[in-house]
Amino acid sequence: MRDLNDQNPRLGNEIRTVVERQLQQADLEEVNHAVDRLMEEGNSREKAIDTVGTVLLEEMSEMMAEKEPFDRERYIERLQEL
Repeated sequence: MRDLNDQNPRLGNEIRTVVERQLQQADLEEVNHAVDRLMEEGNSREKAIDTVGTVLLEEMSEMMAEKEPFDRERYIERLQEL
């Protein structure tokens, strides 16, 4: 799994912003569940968001490489595996 801290700092910040926006969307409650679960396991909120952001970045990379639309179900499955 990639680490957002190893990425381009600007890209890392953009991914964090996307995750923060997802946390506000009622139709993506799985993002909230993942962040809450990671925090319950002892991670800081920042680390939890970075972890979810890493999953999002991987999903986006696959989407671009495979030239397919965003796979919401796969994203949710990956979040549940965290």
